[in-house]
Amino acid sequence: MKRRLLSVAAVLCLVLAGVSSASAAGYALYEYSARGNALGGAVVGRADDPSTIVTNPAGMTQLEGTQVAFGASFIMPNMDLTYNGDQVHGQNNTWIPPHFYLTHKINDKWAVGVGMYSRFGLGTEFDSDWKGKNNLQSAVIESYSINPNVAYQVTDELSLAVGVEYVHMALDIDKLAGPTNAKLEAEGAGTALTLGLLYKFNDQWRFGLGYHSQAEVEATGTQKFYNLPAAALVTTFPRTNVTGTVILPAMTTMGLTYYPMEDLSIEVGAVFTQWSTYNQLRFEFDDPVNGAFDSTAVKNWKDVWRYNVGVEYEALDWLTLRCGYVYDESPLNDTHLDYLIPGNDRQIYSVGVGFEYDAWTLDLSYSYLWMKGRDYGNTPTGAGVATNSHAKNSRTDIYGVTLGYKF
Repeated sequence: MKRRLLSVAAVLCLVLAGVSSASAAGYALYEYSARGNALGGAVVGRADDPSTIVTNPAGMTQLEGTQVAFGASFIMPNMDLTYNGDQVHGQNNTWIPPHFYLTHKINDKWAVGVGMYSRFGLGTEFDSDWKGKNNLQSAVIESYSINPNVAYQVTDELSLAVGVEYVHMALDIDKLAGPTNAKLEAEGAGTALTLGLLYKFNDQWRFGLGYHSQAEVEATGTQKFYNLPAAALVTTFPRTNVTGTVILPAMTTMGLTYYPMEDLSIEVGAVFTQWSTYNQLRFEFDDPVNGAFDSTAVKNWKDVWRYNVGVEYEALDWLTLRCGYVYDESPLNDTHLDYLIPGNDRQIYSVGVGFEYDAWTLDLSYSYLWMKGRDYGNTPTGAGVATNSHAKNSRTDIYGVTLGYKF
């Protein structure tokens, strides 16, 4: 039997430390490198370090020789939620999504590279005795991408790239279901097409464009129940297999970069994510659960934009200073909210430094994320969501580190 489920992916499972309310607009992650974090993601037009594999792989034609970069971001979210007048604080945990990139310039025209990273992320965890556990107790969703690309410099001004992104995801959701606790576990893999374009108008202006298509993932797993109050309920709430289709939304990135002087650059950009593919969260079971073969929650998300600007200044031969700003729209539908993603529009302020010594580079960044509050007054009752709920004081500290080497 089939179910349609939109993928909610999170950090690479290699070093996942834990989750609380992940402060992402929808469930997208943009922490691809410390330099990118510091610049608010405004690196699509610059496209001049190995992390360009994610945002604009056409930039690989600018990277000489063989280059490698690896590191991680440390995401520390905090969020308060009121439920029927009672205040609840989300669990304080740390996410650690790592990243790894390898590029190689074959000749004056061709370049290749591969990256490992996570483009999406979501996680929410509340205390075991909180009153909204009929809607959600905890969610841990993990994914990683492996993305090989090839880039070709068509002219001195234009470079193009194409690649394939392999995406693996795993989903784990825990909540109260009537008299028992329900735990869903599912995983699967799929592929997406990646494209890149870089155009240099002159020495001062350049434009970059990147694209990740939708990725369809065939997922399978199990629905389990525990803490049953009576043994007779085992037949009503059986352990059963779950199968279905997972859809990751298409994402387009763009950036226009200006170099007023050799050591200074300014980029403005945007990311367009087609969240409208997330119509519902649906599970179908091989065996009936409490008399039903499926569980469906309507979502009807909308397509949204993320706007960014980043400034970079090479103060010394070995020291680069960076700062960035992001405004990130929320795709959530006010009439179909839940506690899985208690999010809203976000603003992010970032700073960072880059050090260079011989063939080595070290980038460090800090970002402060502030999220607008969210009321649940327009959400229909019946799904464990209280209409007088309010998410507030949502903020996240994000630290990034990336180490690079040029062979």
